Order: sequence, then C-alpha cells, then structure tokens
Amino acid sequence: MFKMSAFTSFVFLIVACVLVGCGDDVMTPQESGSEVSTVNTEPTIKVVPEPVQLSERDCEAIFFVLSTETISNGGQPLYLTPTGREQWNQQGDWVSMPALLSPWLARLAVEFNPAADAKLDQGYVRDKESGARGTMVWIVVKEWSSAEEVTLDFGLWGGPLDASGKTITCFKKNGRWEVKEITNVWLS
Repeated sequence: MFKMSAFTSFVFLIVACVLVGCGDDVMTPQESGSEVSTVNTEPTIKVVPEPVQLSERDCEAIFFVLSTETISNGGQPLYLTPTGREQWNQQGDWVSMPALLSPWLARLAVEFNPAADAKLDQGYVRDKESGARGTMVWIVVKEWSSAEEVTLDFGLWGGPLDASGKTITCFKKNGRWEVKEITNVWLS
C-alpha cells in the first residue's frame, strides 16, 4: 500500500514538473539566434479570483493551522492568500486575506504581507515593488463537515521546485483544535 502511494506521488511530481516547468533555462529565440514567427490569434483572458468572506470560525481554524504548521521563508517575504493554487493565473493575481483575519495574524510568530503585494513572474513569487523573491502561503477553507470539523487546503509556493501542499482536516474538542487527518500531500 505504501509503495503504491509513494509511486503515485512520484508520478504526480514528475507530471507537475513537466506541466509547470523546471526552471528559468528556457532560451528565447533572440538568445538562440533563430527567428520564430508565431501569431497568437486567441484572446488572453485574465481571470482574477473573487474576494473571500470569512466567518469568525473560519478565522479560528485558519489561525490554528497557521500556528501549528512550520512556515520557513529563508529570509524572504511571506505573503498570505485565500486563493487556492488551482485558481492562480499566470500573474498570480492573488486575493489578500480579509481584514477580519488581521487580529488573528497579529498573534502569529511569522509576519505575512498582503497577497496583493506579490506577483507571479515566470513561476516565481516576487514582490511587486522590489522584485525580490518571496513565498506565497495559501490557506483555503474547503468544507465544514460539522460545527466542530473543517477541511482546509494549505500550501507554500516560492517557485516551480520550491513548493508544497496538503489538505488538513481539523476538529475542535473541549474547546481546543486538533488535527484529525492530513491528506493529498505533495512536494516539489
């Protein structure tokens, strides 16, 4: 069972690397000396995610996950968004967390910048003003299965080979949050 799961994860990682790209080593036609003439006749549609509304219990669950997960930034800025990875477009265009979450974030050991201050540039998270590399952290409330149990998507993205994600199911017992299950774990 474990070997099959590890094999499936490995295959998924290979496919993700091929689809996302594995670095900045792509040569432009100007660099290679060849001429390429292509005309894109299809219009580019820019999809911008909608702002997210959070409840107090959403904020409490998000705070629990952010306070228990190890979030390492390597000295780079951290950005936080409720925009799930599958909703990102080529520029990122992330939605920032609602102001309702601010008091909860102030209690964390790490400091997050608004997601709107970052952009996605050739697969890498960068500060819009300085261009410095950063890490986007996303956390999305997927489903409340009861008043005391919630499933969230959580992940970090710095670039094509600097990312991870998982689905976390938490529950509240006797006034304290606990992790019930972690699934869909991936790493690149």
